[in-house]
Amino acid sequence: MAVDLLIRDGEPHWYLSPDIWVVPGNDPGGSPGSPMAGQPAYLWAKVANNGTTPANGIRIDFYWANPALQVTRSNATLVGSAFADVPAGGVQDALCLVPWLPVIVNGGHECLVAVADHPGHPLPNPLPDAFNPPIYPQVAQKNLTVLNAAMQRAFLFALTVSALPRVDKAVTVTAELGDKLDEKTLLSLGLRGLKPARKAAVEVGLSSSPRTLCEKDPVGETKLEMRIPKGTSTGLHVAIRAKSLVAGEYQFIHIVERAGDEVLGGLGFVLIGQATTHKEAQS
Repeated sequence: MAVDLLIRDGEPHWYLSPDIWVVPGNDPGGSPGSPMAGQPAYLWAKVANNGTTPANGIRIDFYWANPALQVTRSNATLVGSAFADVPAGGVQDALCLVPWLPVIVNGGHECLVAVADHPGHPLPNPLPDAFNPPIYPQVAQKNLTVLNAAMQRAFLFALTVSALPRVDKAVTVTAELGDKLDEKTLLSLGLRGLKPARKAAVEVGLSSSPRTLCEKDPVGETKLEMRIPKGTSTGLHVAIRAKSLVAGEYQFIHIVERAGDEVLGGLGFVLIGQATTHKEAQS
């Protein structure tokens, strides 16, 4: 293939791309980390050209969306673009030219998408509503939120589950405990040196309606069947409660939306058990 663009998906969870990261603050050349609601941050993406022809003038568009599992163009907002020239077999880090300001209403817990576009490796026309990173190698998504259990022990989140415009949706959403994150991901979140919890240290549950979470309240179900009419959205509520995280450890959690065996989307949480300067934030 003459031009073959790639922004890598995460492994094994494609919605945790290692090629999208955030630099909080006013210096785009600063250290990667977790953004904070109401504070400026810069978005970066790593774009590879695995083809045999140089790709000059690649445009990389960056989007944010309110916390959602399957992120679509109709529920995402364009932040801005970057431009890159990538030789055959090369890789280039691309900086979004417009600073990103995570919104306060969601505490900064937005989802990020990067899309590389070039005439030599175009996207479909017209564009589908779903970004669908597993299908398009030049599209990637990062849905990863850091929560500090040293600051609070219980967390409630409202997510969005949306159906595409022309078809009703029937999906299964699950709350799952993960194992560990690679060192590069931890570094990109400003969490160098943390170790995975040696045992299950949190409770996580789902519900279809808003709720409170007192100390002895159940956190909810670990699996929900959901039906959403075409072109509409519904709320999904996630409750997380820390039980026994200790300093220097983290627990990885992910919420996954599936249609049969196909993963339509997901959102990861990293709950940390040490006091840090990072507040809850989305990377």
